[in-house]
Amino acid sequence: MRTSEERVEELHRRMNTVREKELRRRAYTMYTAAGAIGLSVVILLALMLSRLPVAVQTIDPGGTAASIFADNAALGYVVIAIVAFALGIFLTILCFRLKKRMDKEKHDDRKS
Repeated sequence: MRTSEERVEELHRRMNTVREKELRRRAYTMYTAAGAIGLSVVILLALMLSRLPVAVQTIDPGGTAASIFADNAALGYVVIAIVAFALGIFLTILCFRLKKRMDKEKHDDRKS
């Protein structure tokens, strides 16, 4: 038979376990929502950029000094590249944090 103190300790342990599970669920929901929002922003930007009119210009070989972006014909490609790079950084950080959290949870589970 357990003493009152042991019962209270067990109750606190159970409450902490439930609280940790709730926090994990909220964190996963937040990460998933952030990933979905980031992906939808990239898709919307890609769709918006594809709707922009493309001006075909003749290139004068003597007029190009040092920049391939002087005539703004490649601006869409540059924006897409920057957005893709930002999305890659975002997803890498997201995956790194999820892995770190999962490793911490495994370590905590081994302790108890």
